[in-house]
Parts: sequence; C-alpha cells; structure tokens
Amino acid sequence: MPVTKTELKNLKSLLTKKGRRQQRLFLAEGVRLLEESLRHRFYPETVYCSLSRLSGREKKLVDSFEDKDVKIVTLSEKQLEYVSPTIAPQGLVGVFKIPEIKAAELFHVRHRKLLLCENISDPGNLGTLIRSAAAFTFEVVLLAGNTADPYNPKTVRSSAGAVFAVKILKVRLEQLLTLVEDEKIFMIGTGPTGRYELNNLTNRLLKDRFLLAVGSEAEGLSDEFMNRCDAVVRIDHETGVESLNAAVAGSIIMKQVYDLLYREKNA
Repeated sequence: MPVTKTELKNLKSLLTKKGRRQQRLFLAEGVRLLEESLRHRFYPETVYCSLSRLSGREKKLVDSFEDKDVKIVTLSEKQLEYVSPTIAPQGLVGVFKIPEIKAAELFHVRHRKLLLCENISDPGNLGTLIRSAAAFTFEVVLLAGNTADPYNPKTVRSSAGAVFAVKILKVRLEQLLTLVEDEKIFMIGTGPTGRYELNNLTNRLLKDRFLLAVGSEAEGLSDEFMNRCDAVVRIDHETGVESLNAAVAGSIIMKQVYDLLYREKNA
C-alpha cells in the first residue's frame, strides 16, 4: 500500500514534540527497535518500509507484523529518508500510540520499584536510564520537571527499545509527592551529599515499595524533593572526578539495588 501526501506529512511531524503531542503517536526506526516492540507485544499502528532496503531479517519482521494485523505501507527511498529520524535509515519505521496511563495505575501495589527522573533534559541520558530501569526490573519510570520527552526519537533509540518494556508517565512533582505519601512508598534520593549506602537500607528495600530518584547532573534533585526523601544515597568515587553522569550514576544504583535484592532473595 503506497503512502499518501497527508500521511507522509503527519509522519514527518512526529519528529517534533508538538507533532507527537497532537497525534499521540511516536516513531521507532530500525530493525532492532521494532524487534523489541514485537518481543514486548507493543505493536505499532503502522510499519513504513522501503522494499529496496529490506534484508532477510527485516522482511521476516514485516511478515511477523502482518500476522499481527499491523498495517504495512511502502515508501520510496527518498520518502524514507525524509521521515526517518536517522541519517542512514535502515528501511523500517514503526508508528506507535503513546500509551494513555493514569498516575493512580502506576502506584498499584504490584509495582514495587519505581524510578523518578527529575530534570533529566538530555534525551540520550533519559533513554539510558529507561534502558537500565528495564534491565534491573524497575517496573515504572516517572518523569518530573524539565525532563526530556521519552518518545523523542533520540530517547527511543538510546533506550534500545526499553520504552516498550516499562510503564512511563510524566507527573507533576506535587502530584507525585502526594501519591507517594498516600501509598506509603519509601523515597530514596541520590546525590553526593547522601549519608546512606544501599546496604544500610536492605531491610526497607526488601519490605517496602520504594521510589529511587535521579536528578540532573548540573543541579541534582530539587530541594522540594530532597526535603521529602526518607534517605539519600551516594556513590563513592575518586575525588579527582567531580561527579558522575546522571545516567551512569542512576544505572549504577539500580544495578546495586538489583544485586542486593537478588542476593537477599537467594540467601
């Protein structure tokens, strides 16, 4: 099925935050991301492909989406380059619905581990944090303040498809703090002034639902959030380095949480 001019225009607009917000859709380009969407059963509304660029692996993926009743639309190479978020498109672009999630749903008792990203403005850093959240079994990623769009193509690509694996929601900090207090969720902040190491919090992590918060590299977490934290943890490192990248620091702490809980569970 060929693409229409209107469809092509709408597809191009998804490269912008305004276009994504208006259409409630986002793009994922390339075979790896689309394979991840298939693996997590997060199916696209439409897959656009340039037949001349499809390898055997990509053709197999298109067939799999057709089996799931996903609409397949063909593009010329020029059209694909026009709508692709990358310089050298691979031949496949998927269009996905942005999930409609209510904040209350994410605070359901079955969600024990939550990650908060506050003022993580770089899409690459946000994508990395989402990827680490999926890797270390944090079920929910909450975004507050001046945090990047999780469905920016750069974020989606940096997440390596983890945007299809975890629940993601933008929240107001006041709303978040109220929900956390009502649900009695243990709040853990991160920063160089932290007085705790994760080992000191083992009992709370095993017993309670908890939220781990990561702030911007430049300023860290806001005072409003830090003042409400039950504990603030730190990562010790050599003094010759002033601070760690926010995505690196957050990923290290999530891995520490994962190891600690796994060790205690299997002790």
